[in-house]
Order: sequence, then structure tokens, then C-alpha cells
Amino acid sequence: MSDPVTALSPLIARVWPRLVALVARLAKLAAQAGATGDRGLRLQAFRLLRPAEALARRIIMRLAEEIDAGDLQALSASPARAASPRPAHKAACSFCLFEPVPTFAACFGLSKGRGRFRAAPRILDLDAPSLSPAAAPAPATADTLTGRIEALQRVLDAPDRSARRLARRIARTLAAPASDRRITPLRPGWPPGLRSLDTPDWLKAVLLDLNHELRSRPPPGIMKEVA
Repeated sequence: MSDPVTALSPLIARVWPRLVALVARLAKLAAQAGATGDRGLRLQAFRLLRPAEALARRIIMRLAEEIDAGDLQALSASPARAASPRPAHKAACSFCLFEPVPTFAACFGLSKGRGRFRAAPRILDLDAPSLSPAAAPAPATADTLTGRIEALQRVLDAPDRSARRLARRIARTLAAPASDRRITPLRPGWPPGLRSLDTPDWLKAVLLDLNHELRSRPPPGIMKEVA
């Protein structure tokens, strides 16, 4: 248990051990699902992983807010780190500090990433001499579920490291007025996994409390101007 985390608030101090235990349970579920091939266990682990990541993300935000303003200026003024070979686990999967936000471009297939929908209709040429065979499914690479759980475990092992990473990102964004990068890691609306039937009641309650607490505060840029 990390002292900086437990010193944030009595609520976080109570739920932090439960979050660590939940992630350990998720690791066992993922291992069991991989060994048995049980798709139900895998889906259950995914449904529990989303709110666990959301809670860890909000605790990291609270930790980042505790970083001194002078340290933030040093973080924003520090030059970019030189390119160096990353560890294998970071290349496989890393914890995402910013929650993904759906866009209209993704809905209409206009985004640069892999959108779920495409604007062009799927039309088959029935006059063609033969239909092209279906493409073979891509071979499975690293297990996404296991990678995300391991990334979350690394965050819980060293939360202050992720807090400094988030504070550095926010400080550099505020130092560049023309930047279009997001400042808050939270997505609009409810936290991920809040309305899932698999999410424990204690996790739903903590997510709601932290979500209201973080959203009731002004953004970092406005806080700096007021101060």
C-alpha cells in the first residue's frame, strides 16, 4: 500500500486495498480463461476490468493534483526524453491515462484509426465469375486482456510514477496554447463500467463519488489563472 495514495482521503484509503485485491482476482480469471478457453470468464474479466481501470485513473488524477506547482513548471520546461529502447512489457501494452472519447468521425468511418463503422456500403458484384474467398482471420498476437491487467498492476505498484506522467502531460499541454490535446483524462458522461451489472456496488459508489469530486473542480488551466 502506498502512503501517498492512502493520504489522499479516507475513502481512497479504504478502497485502495479492495482495488488491489480486485485486480489480483482479475489476473486469476484471465489465467483461468486462457487455460480453459472459457469465453464467459474472459468476458466477465473484461467487464470488471473497465471500472477497475476507471477507478485507478481517477486516483491517479488525485495524485497528480497533489504535485507542487513548481514541480509542474519543471515538468513542462523539461526537454523531451531521448529515444531509448522500451521494455518488452511497455511495447506490448501500457496503461491508458486518458479515457477514449467516441467521435462522430469514428461513427462514419472518417477517423484515422480503426473505426467500427464504414460509410461505404458493402456491395457484392453478383455478375462476377466467382466470388473472392473470405479473408482468413488475422493471427492472434498478444493477449489484450492479460496485457491490460498487467499494465494496471504496474500502475498499482507505482502510482506516483503514473501521477508524474499525467502531470507532465498536463503541464506540457498548458504550456502550449495552440495545442489541441485534452487536459482532463475523463470522458464525458458516466465512468466506464458504472452501469454494468458485474460491477460491485462498492466500486460503483466510489466511482460516482470521485467522478463528482473531480468534475466539480475547475480545469488545471483555470485553477492556475485563479491562483
